[in-house]
Amino acid sequence: MIKLCIFLLLLLTGATPIKQVVQSSAPSAKEKSLHLSKDKGNTLKDTCYTGLYLKNIYDLHPEEYSYTADFWIWFDHKQSGLDPLNNVEIINAKQVTYTDFYHAHADKKVLLASESDRITLIHDWRLENYPFDRQLLHIELEAGLDTTKMILRPIVDSFKIYKGLILPGWKIHSFSAKDSLVTYDSDFGESQLKGKSTYSRITYEIEIYRQSWGLFFKLLIGLYISFLVSFLVFFIPPNRDARFGLSIGGLFAAIANKYVVDSNIPVSISFSFVDQAHVVTFLLILVTLICSVISLKISKGNKSHQRELFDRTCAWIIGSSYFIINAVLIILVNNR
Repeated sequence: MIKLCIFLLLLLTGATPIKQVVQSSAPSAKEKSLHLSKDKGNTLKDTCYTGLYLKNIYDLHPEEYSYTADFWIWFDHKQSGLDPLNNVEIINAKQVTYTDFYHAHADKKVLLASESDRITLIHDWRLENYPFDRQLLHIELEAGLDTTKMILRPIVDSFKIYKGLILPGWKIHSFSAKDSLVTYDSDFGESQLKGKSTYSRITYEIEIYRQSWGLFFKLLIGLYISFLVSFLVFFIPPNRDARFGLSIGGLFAAIANKYVVDSNIPVSISFSFVDQAHVVTFLLILVTLICSVISLKISKGNKSHQRELFDRTCAWIIGSSYFIINAVLIILVNNR
């Protein structure tokens, strides 16, 4: 009787801790998927067919190297043990918000997983051709499991953009999706990969271009007026102070315009179209000053006819050169 009581007591005191250990160590759905993916003997592999519907693009901030996009993304897959929502990451994301998670059966053999995303994405803004620049925006998805366990494929014609999407100051030129494989020189702790690992990636590309002519004139109209003021020196006799005053005034006006423009455009370390237009103007205004000095020297020798011929020649050469150089610069930036 005593032995029976002791046995029952041990049984009752030992049951509770065992139950507590099992509950505390039970993995979540994401941990189960991760545990399966790292099992050396695991044969679980899935191909996820991916679609994306872009709803909005906004907050384009070149100074922060970012932009924000809202989109709906979905995955068609077969293995219930691999949830793409837990095993696919947006690798160029800066800040993410995921909502409206949805799982269902697309048909008898295919599972559907989808979510709505609001993502602030990193983008390297190329501003060499500003304000005639084009930007290639990317949304890059990468599998969280290597290619022995998970492959991403874009569904044909499944990348769409909302027809009502408006980008003030911009127009969407084209969009596409492409898949690729990316190899890292690390196995990320999975020793069976022997120091290297390969992951599947899908890149969604949206090419946009700036509606730029209005901005172009807004930025550079002051610069062109400065040159025209300096250009008038060729119609003023060189013995008048106003001739030199126009060139100097035009040069200072062009420099002031450069400071104003630089304070209103995104910062760029490259030698941009705007910089080139200003440098050309500075140089040719300086040439008008040099021509004025030469013209003054000619007039002091009582050679008025030669002086007039020199002024007309300079006016023709400098005026046509300025127009041609600026036209070439504009054509080049619009064809890059």
